[in-house]
Amino acid sequence: MSLVRPVLWKKLGMAFGILSLSIWMAGCTVSNGDHRIVTIHPPIDMVKPSSLLERGKFGTSVPITPTLSLTAAHVADFSRDKVIAVHPRCDVALIEADNRDLALPPLGLVYQGDVIEVYGKSSAGNVLNASGHYYMDLMISGFKEVENCPSSITDAPVRGGMSGGGAFNSNGELVGILVGFAHPEKTTLDNGERLDLARMTIFVSINYIHAWLETKAARYGGLSPLALPVEQDIAHNEHVTEMTLLDSQP
Repeated sequence: MSLVRPVLWKKLGMAFGILSLSIWMAGCTVSNGDHRIVTIHPPIDMVKPSSLLERGKFGTSVPITPTLSLTAAHVADFSRDKVIAVHPRCDVALIEADNRDLALPPLGLVYQGDVIEVYGKSSAGNVLNASGHYYMDLMISGFKEVENCPSSITDAPVRGGMSGGGAFNSNGELVGILVGFAHPEKTTLDNGERLDLARMTIFVSINYIHAWLETKAARYGGLSPLALPVEQDIAHNEHVTEMTLLDSQP
């Protein structure tokens, strides 16, 4: 039985072979839908490589304290000199940043059916935005970046470079960090049911990393506490679908 392979933007070569690697070097990107350039948005930064050997790569980060930003761990991997802490299970990392003059977003929660706004950077430095809804949380096996952490699913489209960007609820609260996408047409639940979604964008919910985030932010000079309205336990979260293994079809 083969398992779903979500597209993680650091892994273009592995996911799509030599062709995608040459497309990446040419400056093009992979996406699962359309986006709009916006000038009014939450604080969003571009993450660039620390080494010239990785020139051409980029990602996104979201400021959360005057000195710290959140991003995807696979983005932080090519900006190692800024890394403060990497989550032990989820594809999320804290990096140092100068956010002193920014209006920092509050942290929040999201529930099934809620509207989601996603934001991230383009290669030109513009902020990209798209809208969708939050559907469920799933456990995805077979891909190390996500297999040990619940994946929150939205149909808001994303593209390369938006990895590490933010998922926000309708109140403007940061509810998750974007890490990649999977292909719904090749995906079923472990009971054989297909997901009737136009797209499957994956983000790591702030809810699942809250305790780690609050501890690290306090330890490394961020604001303390970084409080959510309610800190929920994964095993007793009544507002999300039971976490389910995904299976891909040939």
